[in-house]
Amino acid sequence: MTSTIKISRIILVALILMIPIQLLGTDVNDYLFQGADMHYKGQLDLAIDAFTTAIQIEPKNEYAHNQLGVLYAKKNEFEKAFHEFEQVVNYNSKNTFALLWIGICELKCIHLDAAFHVFKKIIELDPNHADAYYFIGSIYLIQHNPIAAIDYLKKAQEVDGEEAETHYRLAKAFHGLDMMANALLEYERTIELDPKHTNAMNEIGWIYVVQGEYQKAIQQWEKSRAVNPHHSDTVLNLARVYNELALQKIESGNTKDAITNWEKTISVNPGNKAALYYLTKYKTKKN
Repeated sequence: MTSTIKISRIILVALILMIPIQLLGTDVNDYLFQGADMHYKGQLDLAIDAFTTAIQIEPKNEYAHNQLGVLYAKKNEFEKAFHEFEQVVNYNSKNTFALLWIGICELKCIHLDAAFHVFKKIIELDPNHADAYYFIGSIYLIQHNPIAAIDYLKKAQEVDGEEAETHYRLAKAFHGLDMMANALLEYERTIELDPKHTNAMNEIGWIYVVQGEYQKAIQQWEKSRAVNPHHSDTVLNLARVYNELALQKIESGNTKDAITNWEKTISVNPGNKAALYYLTKYKTKKN
């Protein structure tokens, strides 16, 4: 055996030894499914770990990079998010999902020109991409050019086919940019056009929470429950706010009202562990 072959084999063995033992013989799909499951359950850090492992196995997996980007964006780590989406575009310049999120990241940083060019590129690749049209429309609105904005929002409506959804998407764009007054108007317009639009109701509720108007938020979510009693976001939103109100009451020394709020949590979300724990704790103290 020549020395060259020996050296090559040594290098190969060394590279294999550098791979974490748990990755050997592992299917990348296992980690993709695990990441998706953790994401769905709201366990963002565990989801990030799973998708990161998937990329260690398959470095150019576009889905894993895209999901990492979304997760980092949800954690407000936009530089990391941008890097993941940029990686995808480097592998595949026609990946419109990654391009859309690059545009959103640029918008978040108020890089309007850069975002505009990204959304334009998406439309060149996919002339029926409603999200790209509506984001360009939102940029024109920010730039106080309502005529151009309406033109693009109409195009979004034409390719999407639902006017209420166009307003909802525009509201989400304003919401993501912390332009709450504009977002609220568009969510309300969405509900005018579609009185059963529970997603818009839920978003309005969160705007009220940010403003400290908890009772108005609860009213919105109760409206959503009336439309769909099993809407998971509505149930979790109500439970979260009732729990938060209960803790505020405890801090102010009002145990009676705190217990009432935790009971309200259980009425909408019977398995809520936090409410069950505190009810047991403070009812026992009370007795």
